[in-house]
Amino acid sequence: MKYLSHITFAMAILFVADLTSAQSPHTMLQSYLKTVGKNNVHSIHFLIETPDTLFADAVGFSDGKKLNALPDDRFKIASMTKTLTATVILQLMEEERLKLDDPIDIYLKDIYFVKVDQLHQFGGKSYGTIITIKQLLQHRSGLADIFTDAAFRFNVREYFNRDIQWNPAKLMRQYYHYNLNKKAHFVPGNSYYYSDVNYFLLGIIIEKITGQSLAQQFRTRILDPLAMNSTYLEFYEPPRGISNIAHSFLGKIDVTKKLNTSYDWAGGGIVSNNYDLAKFLKGLFTCKLFKKKETLDEMTTMIPHRKKLHQTGYYGLGLFQYEYNGTLFYGHSGFWGSTMGYSTEKKILFCGTINQVNAPFKSADFICDLLRIFDQSSSTSILPRLSNRLL
Repeated sequence: MKYLSHITFAMAILFVADLTSAQSPHTMLQSYLKTVGKNNVHSIHFLIETPDTLFADAVGFSDGKKLNALPDDRFKIASMTKTLTATVILQLMEEERLKLDDPIDIYLKDIYFVKVDQLHQFGGKSYGTIITIKQLLQHRSGLADIFTDAAFRFNVREYFNRDIQWNPAKLMRQYYHYNLNKKAHFVPGNSYYYSDVNYFLLGIIIEKITGQSLAQQFRTRILDPLAMNSTYLEFYEPPRGISNIAHSFLGKIDVTKKLNTSYDWAGGGIVSNNYDLAKFLKGLFTCKLFKKKETLDEMTTMIPHRKKLHQTGYYGLGLFQYEYNGTLFYGHSGFWGSTMGYSTEKKILFCGTINQVNAPFKSADFICDLLRIFDQSSSTSILPRLSNRLL
């Protein structure tokens, strides 16, 4: 029997689910589309895999107009890139080419545009030389963030300079141009503050240690070994894959058409699709990317931090911890509407995107609703186990 193509397979899954569920996962995805108003959700792409089942689907229009969304469409994964950057750092740790408790000054003191001694100023003192690699990974350096602490200035500059091609030197120059080095939030190690600058610095460390570009390191260490053939670091290497690009939207702005998002780089620059992201999650959590299980254990060791509304969040080394319907997942989300997660307890993974920054619904509610329906389906074993043929 010939293997089904992923599109044909997805259609077969949907047919079975429609016959056996009052509201199928496909219907659920369609119910979250929004085609009228300012913050439209033009397309949704999602994949869920359990030990027994695989669901992959897409609804809406990938270009926001007339191009039908397909399950293998590629999309900007944004900050989910941080998990790959963290993975490379941990691989270098296993190779004894760095230690997580090393001060970043060891690797960055000769990088003229980083200026480690001026990087972090708080309470009239400079702390840049004592920041550690682990603090960067955990967002516990206290460094300010270009995209939040200078959001208005950066966004205006980017909108009116859409053709600019960013690189690490330009990113750090902009950091200093906004005097963000003087706006650190706390002494390194004392708290949590999410900043893409942490991951810019990790990307620079990777390039300094290996003598190769970050794109080359992603490809050599993760993308090629896992056969992630539709994944690439956008603007820093040639595109990979032949599927369509699902456009990302910021309100009404078509980001994919109008912005050069090369500024995301090590903090959020990868383009991928759900099939490749599923390969990554499985490869990461089955230790295909690490030599030792202890490395994964360290990556998933969560440190709590206070969120808004007296909520507690958890972040490890390039991974968040989420809870959906009582199940814990390790994963990450991305600014353009992407998300992924893996349950080590139930061996369930999900990944996908709604392709809208300002969605008219809470992403957590959407994920919970979809997982709940899918769990009902998988509990009755109505979907065939064919994931090895796809992933």
